[in-house]
Amino acid sequence: MSFVKILADLNLEVASLKHRRKILKTLLDEGKVSQRAFGILDGMAAEIESAVINLKEKIEGSIKFWEAMASEETRILESLLVDLRFKSLVGDLDEENWRILSTIIGLGIGSTSALANKIAKSIENDVNLKANILSRKRRGKANSNLSRRNRELGEREGKFSKSIPEPESRDGSYCMNQWKPG
Repeated sequence: MSFVKILADLNLEVASLKHRRKILKTLLDEGKVSQRAFGILDGMAAEIESAVINLKEKIEGSIKFWEAMASEETRILESLLVDLRFKSLVGDLDEENWRILSTIIGLGIGSTSALANKIAKSIENDVNLKANILSRKRRGKANSNLSRRNRELGEREGKFSKSIPEPESRDGSYCMNQWKPG
């Protein structure tokens, strides 16, 4: 699981906890929950919310740290490559060693650049993931409203579609007029 997905899940959890606390406050205002129960439940929700926010901040800090480290490593390797090239041109380093070292350092630069790009893409994906989650939430609310509406319509339809019991005639014949059997 990537940091991006974890951050998105944590953002959803924080939003959920805020919503739950709001509902709990409404229940307290309506007198459906005692002050003592409200205090306990709200305290637990607040603790969890602060822990989730702290974790989220730590993960974001970790991402920024590794992004900075990758950038710094690339800069150091590039400086080393320039220094070795200079030594090669001056004659302090023979051509064969220069090729070997430049290939190794080039691979290191490529690796750290790939890491930096991966981190940048994950941050970009985080923005896209947040947008997708919000749109899914909106669609989910719309779908739940539609399904609730469809259920209500089905119930109404069921009430009206129940057949009226057919009266039985005395002689066993069937008459279309239910008010005039027989």
